[in-house]
Amino acid sequence: MNRILAIASFIMMIATGAHATTVNLMSGGDLHILGSKGTFNVDGVSGTVHAGSYAHNPRISQFHHGIGVRTSHDDTGNLDGLWDEWLTFTLHKTVRLISVTFAHVDTTDDWDVYVGHTRVANDSPSNPYDFGNVIASAFTILADGHKCKLYIFCKSDDNFVIKKFEFEHTPAPVPLPAPGLLLIGGLAGFGFMRRRKQQVG
Repeated sequence: MNRILAIASFIMMIATGAHATTVNLMSGGDLHILGSKGTFNVDGVSGTVHAGSYAHNPRISQFHHGIGVRTSHDDTGNLDGLWDEWLTFTLHKTVRLISVTFAHVDTTDDWDVYVGHTRVANDSPSNPYDFGNVIASAFTILADGHKCKLYIFCKSDDNFVIKKFEFEHTPAPVPLPAPGLLLIGGLAGFGFMRRRKQQVG
């Protein structure tokens, strides 16, 4: 019976046509930037990216290896934790989030990950970070790592960019064509007859 269910699930997966989509964020990629906001439209899904920080005038910076945040208090353009910097991604529809990949990463870098308004990872070093196929329409990456001496002289531990992220469409189930329904019905009937035969024997 388990084999029959597995085959049926595979047929349903083919019918829905789910596939992964990658949004490339580096220069020349899928993101178009104007100040603190970026927009993208990939594989029929549009969305925005917003820059945020506790420092003044946060805006998106873009490099050949990814995007970060630039403020009036720093000039690296990467996501760093000195003033807490973050990028929020909002899609126009609900999708299955798969992963987000970082670049310009060293051993001191880590990131907080929010899905919607819920933090799902605190100081994660995972690259790429796996969302675990969560269903959502927004996520945020936050850099907040820094160290201070005498509460005055502070230095950021985080200094990275976001290279890309992946998601999967979650379309409404497509009705199976007649041959697919007949196949599932036939497999179920075969399984029933096999169990009955074993009981009789």
